[in-house]
Amino acid sequence: MSRLLPEKVKIGLFPGCCWLQRRGVAELVIVRPEGQGAEALTAAFIALLAKLPEAGRARIHLHVLVSDSLAAITLLPWQESLVADDELRAYAQACFEQAGNTIDASWAMQYHFRQFRAPGMAYALSHVWLSQLVALSETAGMHLKTVLPLSASAYQRQGGARTEKQSVLLLVEQERLTALICVNGMLINRDVQPVMGKLDAAGVRLLMRVTANQRNVQAVYYCDPSYSEAVSPQAFVAACLPQSSITPVIALDWI
Repeated sequence: MSRLLPEKVKIGLFPGCCWLQRRGVAELVIVRPEGQGAEALTAAFIALLAKLPEAGRARIHLHVLVSDSLAAITLLPWQESLVADDELRAYAQACFEQAGNTIDASWAMQYHFRQFRAPGMAYALSHVWLSQLVALSETAGMHLKTVLPLSASAYQRQGGARTEKQSVLLLVEQERLTALICVNGMLINRDVQPVMGKLDAAGVRLLMRVTANQRNVQAVYYCDPSYSEAVSPQAFVAACLPQSSITPVIALDWI
């Protein structure tokens, strides 16, 4: 590979575990943030950048996956009549407002429809925080190319045809569990459960709500972006959905 080509570096910023992976290097660089919020994750981002060699930084393109806790996220029911970008943007803002979030100029908002005539997803991140990441990257001599919340990345990259009629993608974070519910590979709902105490208890509450509406879930895919061996949804998923297959997926593959 030519030394002039860009080098893609993947970074994950999550409460409890932040990580970096360089192309061709299997082992992750791990930084444990001292706290849960944006400030702690920004400090971890700085620490991760410092671990990259000085040589060749101008070629590095950073692609960052971040905790859903830093974003506002909403589903967008399909609207046949909306075509123009300004109409779609206004519609996304209205969906946010209906969910109790006011997305004004202090937010950077994006929206995406992965399938024709299927629900889409909109997400928003703080303009100030994104600008901070851009400035830190530039100061370190690198280029920040993408920043995506976990749910948005899962929706955009994990999608595709599924053989199961009903499936759930479970996103496991330290303080929250998120279920993306799909029918025939199409996202139809998103549900979030805070983790207050034990993960298993939160997982049972979340899956009980899911199965109240989706009674024949054939498969559960789960992703733990913190790569923690101590955190596994296998037990509570098997307890709630004993007939479902359980398959881990890797967050790195979505970047």
